[in-house]
Amino acid sequence: MPPLPAPRTAGLRVSLLLGLTLTLAACKPQPPPPAAEPADTASAPSVAGQVRRLSAVPAGVELRGKLTAAYGWTDSAGEHVLVLAERQEARGADGAQSATLYAAQYTLGQDRPRRQWMLSDGVTRCEFDASATFDLASIAFPDLNRDGALETVVGYRSACASDVSPNDYKLILHAGKAKYGLRGLDRQGVRWLDPDSGHLTGLPLPEDCSPQGQRALQAKGWEKDFEPPYLPGCYTDENDFAAAPPAFARHMRQQWFALMRHQEDNWLKQQQE
Repeated sequence: MPPLPAPRTAGLRVSLLLGLTLTLAACKPQPPPPAAEPADTASAPSVAGQVRRLSAVPAGVELRGKLTAAYGWTDSAGEHVLVLAERQEARGADGAQSATLYAAQYTLGQDRPRRQWMLSDGVTRCEFDASATFDLASIAFPDLNRDGALETVVGYRSACASDVSPNDYKLILHAGKAKYGLRGLDRQGVRWLDPDSGHLTGLPLPEDCSPQGQRALQAKGWEKDFEPPYLPGCYTDENDFAAAPPAFARHMRQQWFALMRHQEDNWLKQQQE
């Protein structure tokens, strides 16, 4: 799909950089978090029995920030650990605030844990409210190319804002050291429920993030609420997947829309409480 133009800075939002040692013997298996919606079983076989939630991580695994979640599994490529950590820094003397997050996959079973990949992202020197958090509903371990080695899917949101508005959202797939991603805006604060009439106002949840699909929604007047080139609930493009197996883009596209629906449902429920 042809790329949309690079987004303009909108509102008070900025996105920048970011920033996961305990012992494996203390690890306690726990059930992994539920997925936002069932994955495409045709392209992503169930691996729930292979992945376990850990309460601690092995010695030698770097942790940058406070542990958010850790997962362990064994596949055809060996024994692995995925660690997720977040860090919220206090405001400095200048009033600026930073929020960072860190994710990394390690392979065990050698003289020491060996890091396969690392992700560091977030918001720095924000003059408003900085946030960077993992979306645990997005964490998944499919085997999309059916080679016995599990891929990892990690989603997270970040923002620098003083209002209730969409966050920057990224959904990242790692296949070994190869990285693919969808990047756009989530659905925070997009639709509002009128307490008297029960009617919803605001941009409907997009079902097509292609340039043509987004322009079709914008043509109906929604561009008055949000600036082009892309709408809340949509990603910018699928360029990362140009040379990837087709199953990768298909799975990630499905997961993106499932997560956006999941978030919108939660947002509307909050308004009814």
